[in-house]
Amino acid sequence: MSRLLIDERIRADGAHARTWLELDGSALRLCDDTAAIGPISVAALDAVMVRYGKPLEADIVLDGPTLELSGDRRLRRLHFHAIVDAEGRDYLVWERPGTDALAVIATMVTAALQHLALRLAHRTPSDS
Repeated sequence: MSRLLIDERIRADGAHARTWLELDGSALRLCDDTAAIGPISVAALDAVMVRYGKPLEADIVLDGPTLELSGDRRLRRLHFHAIVDAEGRDYLVWERPGTDALAVIATMVTAALQHLALRLAHRTPSDS
């Protein structure tokens, strides 16, 4: 099993909260520090990244932790400090063959994936 930290924040009570994407075989799962939130399909991850992602500038070096997925796709965490930001931010970068890499602020991707995972976890047969 491999996993990628996609979001890290401090809660109102001062505790650290982290969110991970875990890959076990071909199954992709969203988890926090205490439990699994729910499964996420690679298609759902792709849809979120394509919907919100913007192409990276050519001079940005891609480094940082990576989650390797099937079909020569990868999700990478990138810490980047733009000149307009007071501090650096964490981005998730979606890399697919034949297309430009797309970057999205990590908290935005995490929120969208949490919404999808929780929605699917509470789906009833009548929701189909």
